Amino acid sequence: MGRRPSAYFYRPPSAGGETGAGTRMELEIVNLVRERVKAWRENPGDPWPGVSRTTRELLEYWQRDGRAHRLFFAQVEAAETVIFLTEARWDFRQGIDVPLHEPSEDAKGTGVVAFQRYACKMATGSGKTTVMAMLAAWSILNKLADRSNALFSDTVLVVCPNVTIRSRLRELDPSEGEASIYRTRDLVPERLMPELRRGRVIVTNWHVFEPQTSQAGGASARVVKTGRPQVGREVIQIGAKTTSARGLRYITKEALDAYLATGSMRVLHEEKDETGASTRVEVESTKYVESDASVLNRVLGRAGGKQNILVMNDEAHHAYRIRRDAPDEDQDEAEVYGEDEEAEEFYKEATVWVEELDRVHRHRGINVCVDFSATPYFLGRAGPLSNRPFPWVVSDFGLTDAVESGLVKIPQLAVRDPSGAEIPGYFNLWKWIQQNLTTAEKGGARGALKPEAILKWAHTPIAMLGGLWEELRKEWADGGQEARPPVFIIVCKNTRIANVIYDWIAEDKPPHGVPPARLAGFRNHDGIINTIRVDTRVVHETDTGSAKSDESAWMRFTLDTVGRREWPQDRQGRALFPEGFEDLARKLERPGSSKGWSRRSDPTTQAARRPSCPATRRTGDRGRRRRSSSGRAGRCERSFGVTSTMSWPTRKCGSSLPRISSTPIPASFLSRRTRDWASPFPTSTTGPLTTTCPTSWCG
Repeated sequence: MGRRPSAYFYRPPSAGGETGAGTRMELEIVNLVRERVKAWRENPGDPWPGVSRTTRELLEYWQRDGRAHRLFFAQVEAAETVIFLTEARWDFRQGIDVPLHEPSEDAKGTGVVAFQRYACKMATGSGKTTVMAMLAAWSILNKLADRSNALFSDTVLVVCPNVTIRSRLRELDPSEGEASIYRTRDLVPERLMPELRRGRVIVTNWHVFEPQTSQAGGASARVVKTGRPQVGREVIQIGAKTTSARGLRYITKEALDAYLATGSMRVLHEEKDETGASTRVEVESTKYVESDASVLNRVLGRAGGKQNILVMNDEAHHAYRIRRDAPDEDQDEAEVYGEDEEAEEFYKEATVWVEELDRVHRHRGINVCVDFSATPYFLGRAGPLSNRPFPWVVSDFGLTDAVESGLVKIPQLAVRDPSGAEIPGYFNLWKWIQQNLTTAEKGGARGALKPEAILKWAHTPIAMLGGLWEELRKEWADGGQEARPPVFIIVCKNTRIANVIYDWIAEDKPPHGVPPARLAGFRNHDGIINTIRVDTRVVHETDTGSAKSDESAWMRFTLDTVGRREWPQDRQGRALFPEGFEDLARKLERPGSSKGWSRRSDPTTQAARRPSCPATRRTGDRGRRRRSSSGRAGRCERSFGVTSTMSWPTRKCGSSLPRISSTPIPASFLSRRTRDWASPFPTSTTGPLTTTCPTSWCG
């Protein structure tokens, strides 16, 4: 039969909560490129015509027989696709026109020019980092072999959403030597490593692109007129507090007066209510930010004045040109992004990310920008493109392919329940709960749902799935196939609901009218932490590496290391800890610090001198950390399962699932894994729920 054509299922934002897969749409460019790449790869007598000697050597090295670490076909295909679009002989590329991500007319008037983007759709767990390393090595080694060839760059800029991913991606730096991914995954011959280390791979999070302002201290601070003046117009709502939500800015009357007093704002138009109080003002504001040169020197410092940079965006669905006008008609942004702060954070991230890449292109030049994402879709504020994939997607290895290949978690949905209904209530648990709420429990039109009322209906399915989790944990422990228990994640619409569910499931504090959870594996007791609560606001704070409290920072370390058996090591075999982890572990006297911990067989003791993964629970001799004969810390023998009650919007928690409509993916409770977490749940379960993989979601 061959490989299925690349396609996706589309529903317009106006479809709302309608069921069904939507309209199947083929990704014509992907299918055309696949066909051409296959012919190019299999060209009789001369595979890959048009490529350089260096490229040919790498392609042969990646696909040679006898590799200790065989690369997955989707990884090779994604790398080959970008190489094909860059180097293939012109007759193979004839008729292929990958659309540009064009800026708005206003942006073009300021000198913004589109740069070429290629998007590789790769399901979570299919090895995006390896492909990024393959392309970095390809570009750097080709540039060093022929300095005059403008197709390549020896400087690679990798942009990611947060400091956690930045830390994980540091293996892309060839200066790590044998600890770099180029050697651990055998992507570059050993003899070429000294040459590769002459290149520069800069890994950063998008936050560093934001120009720093010279004014500090709030509205009443003195304006320091250094840097570049930035003049803009905006409409501000006068409200009870200073905040922002869904693209709108609110400030108090006192704050507005303070801004006017400093001269940083002047009022162009003012609207008042019947009492004469200001309700809405249009202002011209002036702020002084660092110059373009200063931003680029700060971000690209190690690269000096390098030109024509190769850019790679990790989780690139965060980076596209946002329309700052009104939301798309009939699209409930709360359903797409979560709470107001989530929508505002998304707008800011997308805007800063893309606009600063425009800045890089304007001053240094971008050879090509390669996007990696499991869901390269316009999530909203993109006009008629909303809910559609990026038009520059050129390679597609989606969720269906990854599930069938056994690479990623298997989504499970209820297909039958005791009610006998054609569509079981638990198929879309959130929708089913809302249908059962009274008007008062719903909080009125677009009101705040009462968390206790949510749990009144949600406690039964949570307990049922929790029971399955307990059974699976015991099965794994008795069978000896996996020392780490599975991970159970509960995704909540907002922090209020997350708080109530956390108290019920972890602290044994059920609200009135709701029975106790009675899930022993999820309870926190006697200093043993089995369940953590992760608020999106705290996640955003720690995305930049600047947590507001030590507890928030430790929560992030815990979240990022759930199920991890051991730390990565350098060439001398020493553990490579995340930045700041050792100091924080000692300060808080948590598992991982040497102060205050003994070798006794106590559930909360830590025998190792070196910090261990914070998400590792010790239970007697089984939980102790082995030490090698050299005295260095060995691997953690046991890691605990974590029940995370998260107030993340579905866009983030289900980032590996294709986006097919404005309705959140109908899986309120997903048992998930990554390569660092536990094994996936079985493809079928027993008990009152029958589940199946929802392949109709997948393109």
